Amino acid sequence: MSGLRPPPKEDTPSRAVGRIVFLVFLLVLLGAVIWAAVVQQRIPLVEIQSLDQVEGRVVVTVDDLDLNIVEQGSGATTVVLLHDAEITGSPVFTDIVAALGPEVATLGIDLPGFGLSTRLPGADPRHTVADMARTMTTVIEGRAGAPVILVGVGLGGEVAAEVAVTRPDLVAGLVMVDVDFYERSTWVQRLERIPWFGTAITHAFEASGSFSDSTFAPYCDVGGWCPDATILSQRGLTTSIVATTDSLNGFTVTDPASDVPSRLGVITASTVYVWSQNGAVPENSVDRVIAAVPGITLERIDAYQAHLDQPAVVAGLIQAMIP
Repeated sequence: MSGLRPPPKEDTPSRAVGRIVFLVFLLVLLGAVIWAAVVQQRIPLVEIQSLDQVEGRVVVTVDDLDLNIVEQGSGATTVVLLHDAEITGSPVFTDIVAALGPEVATLGIDLPGFGLSTRLPGADPRHTVADMARTMTTVIEGRAGAPVILVGVGLGGEVAAEVAVTRPDLVAGLVMVDVDFYERSTWVQRLERIPWFGTAITHAFEASGSFSDSTFAPYCDVGGWCPDATILSQRGLTTSIVATTDSLNGFTVTDPASDVPSRLGVITASTVYVWSQNGAVPENSVDRVIAAVPGITLERIDAYQAHLDQPAVVAGLIQAMIP
């Protein structure tokens, strides 16, 4: 009797469903791998432009980093503009600069790895908020020569706050627009951290891939800011630079390395926080900043991205801080 085989297990509906689910999972995984491989092959066909070949750059070199800057206007106090984690860089401030007028000196800086500044492929300490702040400090000391009004959006606001904490002597005023020190990762950024596959996600959403428009101007279809032909052309140029995707992915996978969220209370400069009430920054994050910074003023704006949707309003807040 020991040689008898047990009867085969009955094929129940739950087993059949389980096999179907597993098969679907394998097909999805295979499709994702094929998609990522195709995107990986496309990247070097798109990113073909050398930074050295780009005309019209104004470069400041800091510790082997070539930083593109845009200086406009004139005045006793310089307004320094630091952009968010968006590859286009400082051209997103075009409307704010126009609203400020030629009587206000402005300095737009493409952060390391962004705009027309040096690309930094892979994880690199120069991607950190702390290191970017040290680099911006050097530029401010060299180009402004006096305390400045620092204006930063998102990542740029984190960098500006770091400068205000570490070098208060350089900062006459601080304007932070939609800065979230506490909710750092989106689902896209979490996917970007996956080895190999994450690079394809970065290209698709952050560089020139098929979903990049929804990242660059996420509220255009619902009444928010839409880029004009000039901005689209500038963004097209920046996404064609060699190593752009690897640089953007390197920024995402690098830890911010900043303790400023715990040191916001030491900021001494006059500070304004501009919050786009319809945007991505949650109110609880804003409340924490307001509670931390002494004497800070909160400006609530009915917008998705205040610096883009209502640049004249933001320019007015900046203007009010200029002595």
